[in-house]
Amino acid sequence: AAVVNERVVAAAAVVNERVVATAAVVVKRVVAAAAVVDERVVAAAVVNERVVVGAAVVNERVVAAAAVVNERVVAAAVVNERVVAAAVVNERVVAAAAVVNERVVAAAAVVNE
Repeated sequence: AAVVNERVVAAAAVVNERVVATAAVVVKRVVAAAAVVDERVVAAAVVNERVVVGAAVVNERVVAAAAVVNERVVAAAVVNERVVAAAVVNERVVAAAAVVNERVVAAAAVVNE
């Protein structure tokens, strides 16, 4: 019975060592897996920061581009106003020339008479 007990104790000790060793391996794997997950979470946070920063840069570029476009539209409006003003000047020049021509014609008619 003593020999059987020793064997049982020895077998139980071996089993316990195996359970402890297995548990240690499991714990190491869990810790390693958690570390990998944490690294991935940190990496994801870095990606999120890059996405946010990238989106902010894109938004700034869009705003800047829209501002440039708006400035060009305003500049085009100024150009259009100048073209319209030039057309008014041209109308005045034509009208003045017509008046001058009428006077020249009238004067020539008077002279001819």
